[in-house]
Amino acid sequence: MEILILGIILVALMAWASTRIKKNAAAAFDRETVTTPAFTIDKPEGMLHVLNGNPELEFEAYSKEFGTGVMSKMRLFRAEIKKLHPTGLAAKLAEIKKSGRVADDRKEVIDGRTYHVIEIEEGGTKVPSRIKYKIGEADDGVYVLKIKALEEVGETVFEKLDVMLESFVVRNAEAAA
Repeated sequence: MEILILGIILVALMAWASTRIKKNAAAAFDRETVTTPAFTIDKPEGMLHVLNGNPELEFEAYSKEFGTGVMSKMRLFRAEIKKLHPTGLAAKLAEIKKSGRVADDRKEVIDGRTYHVIEIEEGGTKVPSRIKYKIGEADDGVYVLKIKALEEVGETVFEKLDVMLESFVVRNAEAAA
């Protein structure tokens, strides 16, 4: 009889833990604002913010969904922020513009800070995708946001990713302190 009672308690405990784990895992894909001393960005619903991922990146997030067909092992979209040395801006802009067909290339000013916004369309022998960059300079370096989405994602996802792109703002280290 004691074994039966212990078994029931163990099953109930496992069911409760499983429900909590599923709820927390689903919450990881909710919309959130990520704020660091260097930048702020709004992560849209459906993306997972990777913690302790690639040490070369300041921020990394990817979609829950994968592509279809030959792209079934690729995430539908991903975003990353990389910090460059302050002198690397011109070289990075040239590298980006050579990487594919430039669909958009503009500057915008937010709070007195100039950002370069560039959209590249990849195709040909590469996977058909759109890559959007937003590059901002801070006192300690240049921050490059790169959002890459497979062409198959559709306009509603591109609109969500545009909101993410627009939300990216570089901050000064002393302003954040």
